[in-house]
Amino acid sequence: MHKMVERFYTKDNRWKLLLAQLLLLYVPLIQFFSIRTDNGIIPASACYFFSLVFVPYLIRNIKTLRLPPWYLTALYFYVMLLAAMRISQYGLSKSVLHWTFGFYLLIVILNVGAEYQKEEWLRMLETGACIFAVVHFIFILFHWEIVCFLLKGYFWGEINGGGGMYLPSLTRGGRNLDCTWLGLGAFFVRGKKKLIYVTYAILFSFLGGSRVGVIAIGMAVLWSLIYDPIYKLTVKKIKWYALYATILLLILFCSGMAQAFLLRMFSGIESPGQWLQSQEINNIFTSNSSVSSAADIQELPIDIQEPSVGTQEPSIALNDPTVILSGRAAIWMNVPKMIKDNPFGYGVGNAMRVMKTQYGFSSYEDIVHNVFFQWLVDEGILGGIAYLSLLAAFLHRQWKKRPHFFQSAFDGYFLTYFVLSMVQFHGGEALMIFVLGIALMRWKATFISTIPWLFAFNRKRPL
Repeated sequence: MHKMVERFYTKDNRWKLLLAQLLLLYVPLIQFFSIRTDNGIIPASACYFFSLVFVPYLIRNIKTLRLPPWYLTALYFYVMLLAAMRISQYGLSKSVLHWTFGFYLLIVILNVGAEYQKEEWLRMLETGACIFAVVHFIFILFHWEIVCFLLKGYFWGEINGGGGMYLPSLTRGGRNLDCTWLGLGAFFVRGKKKLIYVTYAILFSFLGGSRVGVIAIGMAVLWSLIYDPIYKLTVKKIKWYALYATILLLILFCSGMAQAFLLRMFSGIESPGQWLQSQEINNIFTSNSSVSSAADIQELPIDIQEPSVGTQEPSIALNDPTVILSGRAAIWMNVPKMIKDNPFGYGVGNAMRVMKTQYGFSSYEDIVHNVFFQWLVDEGILGGIAYLSLLAAFLHRQWKKRPHFFQSAFDGYFLTYFVLSMVQFHGGEALMIFVLGIALMRWKATFISTIPWLFAFNRKRPL
């Protein structure tokens, strides 16, 4: 048995398996079934089942098995313990599954990938990002009717960027999440293909009217102009960058995408119009079953309800004056009251359910759209302290590297994640955790060995 495991889990095969796991994390849309509960939908995603392929290798090497650093391990155990204590009062959220899977992912990376060098990891992350971008492009082409409808509306000024919410999502989290992962992936794409990758990410972000997408790809571009050896800004390259920016701006403005995005940026809410009730858009929606329903969406536009499949119009009228109170602003206004009422937290993933049942919040949202606030209401004051501590540790690490702040692609990636976490995410994103596991080994973090001694601390192990 041990010999079979050794023959199958060669270094090359393990790299391919980890790459396959990474790709499945990009597309959680691939799932076998889902379980609807009164506290969220539990997806049976393919990425969960595929991850079991690493179990034989972990068992084979259990004597040298490593857990994440003590502070992350302690955080995970605290989250699970609090969730167990809150079951009887607030229920068990699907987020428990996300956190459990995330902890398992860290164990997989720290053990299955322990032999890989920096270049091998970067090649994996680059390959994953590029494949995701290609698959995403093909996926969008299959829904060309929606793309054409949006471009027509943008060109004639009939709709602003809020109409981008009707774009189908490959990540099952709405076009905001698609744009975010495209932008974050740009940190690891290198060479000439980066120009193509970045261009597509920018165009899709404007097509979807995604403000977080523009921030993500903008920070990746800024990092590249400072640190990427190929794209680093120099006097000789200024004319080429000026030409590229001019062409891109012409495309955005001539298509109407730039104007639509700016209107969305400053107006906040999509202005109502006849296009919402038009037969054309209804035919498009009812013929595209992959458009996600509101119940399955985690990353949605601010203050706008996602249309359900087959509906004739959005389930919340966009000219309803109460809509503006159903988004992030209304959520964040409730956070101080919830913390005051329960400073020890409601259990992971339970915050939004409690907000809806006890604090009068009536929107479809299922996350707080701010990771600090999410941890604060889910895990209580200790959860908020944990988030701030991780942020402080990350910034302290950058301070020690001065003047080369955020020079590593991993540093730029996590800085962007922290910035975006102020308006989206729930704090347990598996894709981010996958990258975090790689970064921990690159940072030579101290891990915990479970066997043969119980939680005996090892010395720092270089990658």
